[in-house]
Amino acid sequence: MLDRVTKTLKKYKMLTQGEKVVLGVSGGADSIAMLYALNELIEYGLELIVAHLNHGIRGDEAKRDADFVKETARALGLTYVYGEVDALKYKEEFQLSTEDAARTLRYKFFDQVLAKHYATKLATAHTLDDQAETVLMRLIRGSGSKGLSGIPPVSKNIIRPLIETSRLEIEGYLKAKNISWINDSSNDSKEFLRNKIRHDLLSELETYNPQIKQTLSRTADILRSEEEFISKEAYKHFDNVFSANKLELVGNLNDYRNIEQTLRFSLLRLAIEKQNSSLKNISSTHIVSADDFLLSESVSGEVELPEDTVIAKGYNTFLLTRRAELEREFSYAIQSPGKWSFPEFEVEVSILKTDTLDEDNESVAYFDLQLVEFPMEVRNFRPGDRFSPLGMTASKKLQDYFTDIKLPQFLRSRAPIFLSKGEIIWIGGIRIDNRFKVTDRKREVLMMKLIRPSWS
Repeated sequence: MLDRVTKTLKKYKMLTQGEKVVLGVSGGADSIAMLYALNELIEYGLELIVAHLNHGIRGDEAKRDADFVKETARALGLTYVYGEVDALKYKEEFQLSTEDAARTLRYKFFDQVLAKHYATKLATAHTLDDQAETVLMRLIRGSGSKGLSGIPPVSKNIIRPLIETSRLEIEGYLKAKNISWINDSSNDSKEFLRNKIRHDLLSELETYNPQIKQTLSRTADILRSEEEFISKEAYKHFDNVFSANKLELVGNLNDYRNIEQTLRFSLLRLAIEKQNSSLKNISSTHIVSADDFLLSESVSGEVELPEDTVIAKGYNTFLLTRRAELEREFSYAIQSPGKWSFPEFEVEVSILKTDTLDEDNESVAYFDLQLVEFPMEVRNFRPGDRFSPLGMTASKKLQDYFTDIKLPQFLRSRAPIFLSKGEIIWIGGIRIDNRFKVTDRKREVLMMKLIRPSWS
């Protein structure tokens, strides 16, 4: 087993000489084997820190585990760090599964230990068996190639030295060296899907292929390699398709549709991951559904994704955002000339005396100073709004005007509407009202310059 671990460390360039490494040690066979194996590799000159977290789930059994790990670390002369959390309370508070709550708190704890001890790497004891179970679990849940690529051997500062070592090899190593470990009773509970796969499905699959775990691991390696290549290719298209502000991504439908399907799928995953900081709960079904929606002939519409995420489209534009952002309402007052900053945009207001106006810039509008007054209001579109577009004397419903200019539905509530004395004077960045236009360039005019977010 030690030779296999050494090969894995070198193959994936997991460690360098003299690094300080935090080991996540539960007390089970896998983590104890990792602890002893890395402690044996004296040629690396590692400084090891043993970190153990009590999730607050298993009562006296959890205390037994902590005491065992503490004593193991002491016997090896290693630093021991203990943490304690309430995973069940965290689960209820954030509406998570027990597994997700425990995992989230565990990695928060590891991050704290890394920072406190100025360590460079975190080693976790994921094994070949864990890899096989993960691939099957994600296949059952409908993951695409990214999910089926399994657990990466290296992920940022996290390394997995046992990822190519089977549980059978691990237990053989421990028994040969007369090293004891403890069993976590929760590993036998069929409450968790992973345990069902471990005890039932994998055992059945081994009757068809005794090397099924190795086969699934190799498949994950191949898919990971292919996915990394496709992601790099897709990323080359990212800036051509998407523009971004702080809260969301805006895409060009024509550019998106001109990309091959495999790259589109990867591009959508990249966009969702960028928007949500993860691909949590996103399956291949969601990606295919979103792609079908964006390719469909419907002019506008929305598709819901997990984590309160929405993809909305209109004409040649689509938006990836949160539901709350899509439906955000705003109303602000502009009290005087100056620069006014709001969450959605900024606007510069000034009074000029000039006979030369920059009328080719859609972000700038000019008004007859004698026809407007402060304070002004800037707000969302409201049903029933009307204005007289520049060049027309008759009024028109904004809703009809938006349809005429093919403004996407999801942007209609975002266009800033400027009002003076309760009358619309400008649809910001689009068109002014004919009634407030400048007719005498020799007089002072009010200039408004809209600094718009990228979605505009």
